[in-house]
Amino acid sequence: MSSTNKKQLIALAILAVLNLLMSNFAVGDGRTLEGRVVAGNSTEMQGATIRALLFGIQFISFTIGAIIALVPYKGIGFKEKWLNISLSMAVLIQSAFLIMSAVKIFSS
Repeated sequence: MSSTNKKQLIALAILAVLNLLMSNFAVGDGRTLEGRVVAGNSTEMQGATIRALLFGIQFISFTIGAIIALVPYKGIGFKEKWLNISLSMAVLIQSAFLIMSAVKIFSS
């Protein structure tokens, strides 16, 4: 693993923790598929937020990374491209979520 990947993992961990801390203040009420209202501070909503931030974003990042890594580029192997692109996507998405949370918290 290259030093860039290690730095990306550290940045990803820091962003994930910050997102989890800010999510308590930024998450609003939601609805289940049955139409039932779920309060933003309920344990059900907190669990859904944790699953989305820790697993959903990583799943989306690695899926997008796999698709982009299929494009040939300068003879770099698929695994190396996949890891680099996926970690970059995860950092980008976590950063976007952090910025959106900060805007929501400080604008209200």
